Amino acid sequence: MFQIGQHVIHPGQGVCTVTGFTEDKAHPMILLCAKSGHAETHLMYPLAQQDRLHAIISREDAESLLGNYADLPVDTFTERNSALEETHFKQQLKLGAPETVRVAKTMHHRINEAEARGKKPSSYYARVLKEAHRRSVEEFAFALDAEESTVEQLFIDAATKAGEIPAVN
Repeated sequence: MFQIGQHVIHPGQGVCTVTGFTEDKAHPMILLCAKSGHAETHLMYPLAQQDRLHAIISREDAESLLGNYADLPVDTFTERNSALEETHFKQQLKLGAPETVRVAKTMHHRINEAEARGKKPSSYYARVLKEAHRRSVEEFAFALDAEESTVEQLFIDAATKAGEIPAVN
């Protein structure tokens, strides 16, 4: 069971804060609040489906994941139909970290591979990368109690150290 004030990962919204519970006996709900920029979204989530919500990654796990970013394997899932691939990766995003980080790394890797071959990357790569990046940064910001801009820099540093982004001297 979750407590008021606890941060959780909502499968569609990303990081939310538990703000309360309804007393309705027939359909008890968890009240959630998601913030995106200056906007707040208030949600009611069925208590019966609370197993689809999960706590954010711990500070220790976040630091370990950043420190071992180079060792995180890319997802090798492929499908002949790009829509099915996109669906697979969007399902992975609902799981929170470390899967959001793995999806972002995979999309970045696939974009670089396509460009290296002189091909235009599939348009879904950029869409999924953007969402994976947003969710990863948001979750890590809560886990590390840091600003999103600081977390962005931590990811850039980890990717540079892993050789995925050329170092600028």
